[in-house]
Amino acid sequence: MSYRELIFTVPAEIAEPLGDVLLELGALSVTVEDAAAGGYDENPLYGEPGLSPEVQAWDRSSVTALFNPEMDDSDAVNFIPELLASLKEAGFNLPAPQEKIVEEQDWVRLTQSQFAPIQIGERIWVVPSWHEAPSDPNAICLAVDPGLAFGTGSHPTTHLCLLWLEKNTPLANQSLLDYGCGSGILAIAAAKLGCNPVVGTDIDPQAMVAARSNAEINNTTICFVLPNENAPELAAESKYDIVMANILANPLQVLAPALVNKIRPGGKIVLSGVLARQVEEVIATYSQWLTLSVWRESEGWVCLHGTLPEKGGKASLIGKTIGTAAPAQKKSLKLILLSLFFILIIIVGEHLSRNSLLPTLATRVDGSSSVIATNSFSLLQKFDEQLCRALGCVNRSVSDFAAWKITSVTLSPENAREGLKNPSNQSVLQVEIQNRLAIPVLFPNLEISLTDAEESDIKTIRFTPQEWLPTSWQGSHPEFLRQGAPSGEIFHSELSISLPQNAAGYRVRIFYPEK
Repeated sequence: MSYRELIFTVPAEIAEPLGDVLLELGALSVTVEDAAAGGYDENPLYGEPGLSPEVQAWDRSSVTALFNPEMDDSDAVNFIPELLASLKEAGFNLPAPQEKIVEEQDWVRLTQSQFAPIQIGERIWVVPSWHEAPSDPNAICLAVDPGLAFGTGSHPTTHLCLLWLEKNTPLANQSLLDYGCGSGILAIAAAKLGCNPVVGTDIDPQAMVAARSNAEINNTTICFVLPNENAPELAAESKYDIVMANILANPLQVLAPALVNKIRPGGKIVLSGVLARQVEEVIATYSQWLTLSVWRESEGWVCLHGTLPEKGGKASLIGKTIGTAAPAQKKSLKLILLSLFFILIIIVGEHLSRNSLLPTLATRVDGSSSVIATNSFSLLQKFDEQLCRALGCVNRSVSDFAAWKITSVTLSPENAREGLKNPSNQSVLQVEIQNRLAIPVLFPNLEISLTDAEESDIKTIRFTPQEWLPTSWQGSHPEFLRQGAPSGEIFHSELSISLPQNAAGYRVRIFYPEK
């Protein structure tokens, strides 16, 4: 028996309703994919906190419907014309779809053939249930089958987390929270390596089903809870020795306050799902609480780890030193004089070093900075304004790579397709970037790297601020090169570029030229 696939290429706004109508017309299944997948204008969509797209489809979406000729006569000559007529009645005026014949196979055997046992480190093995476990008596076997949730051990981000757990033994009786647990593979590994208690959480209810099933198969005791269950394991007072999160860079930044809040003082945090080019940004987000560093890198993915500092150590030592050094009868007077002296030093120091102090302490306006840090910096800015009125100041904008965030990049598909029909291959790259710091920042340069199908660079194009900033904005801000970008400002730019014939992909980055 063979099946018939029909593939429609449609705009994003009709992809989902078209899929619903195709199912009503007898399709066995419908899938929606990016029509530009693998090309230079491929657009990944992530259903994660902070990255959930408004439309669950792509600008040009491929809607694939699967039909069974034995059930719906889809092999008939007039099937497609009749289907198009039915779709037209439903409001979809579409051209004839692409066709593909899918031969019957042993789908279970085909799926299982794609998943072999995986060795991670020296002891950990991920073994699907249909394979025999390794004979090594020291092996720690994780029985995890591909299913409803992410985490089969095959992805580099999962590899890195499992390897971190193995290399940081002994873990006996250390509590661990697996945030974004997916299949539960990390929580299961932690439990088998001695962690206790182990808690896993995920926003996907299906992940909870898969994780609980996998934990039972592996004979481990793990508590899996949804974030909205109000479980005591996720209460504010519940802290853990290890917090592990294998998700994506943007959610890791959005969730930074929540993740740090779950670490006990002196506890560790392990973050994975971060691309090498995103490391500095993630480290900067967490810097207000702790210092993150790169633990290892694999296939372009990075694992970060850090330790939350203990509370109270330095402050209590300073208090004891002052109390012991001063005689009782002069203690109050000395403290007052010392306080006045330090206030004077702070005032003079802030005034002299304000052009380096303010950028160092500046918070972000995108919500990633804590409320306390934001309010504190706002007070510092007001204090600085008063001081400048009294003593005078010279304002200098700073060059800060971490201040900038590329919020969206699109190589216009329509312009790209038209361009390929003429020798110039002109296309339009739309870029949106934001200054996230609470102070002005000097404008950076933009660099577009065009790559071929093997991701090798074939052309690099650079734009100065005068070239990529909209001319209307430059006209209304004649001092923009000196004054920099205002705090929180979002800039939209459309850049005309010429594509080589073998262009298949692109990357965009910001940089400051070396002085």
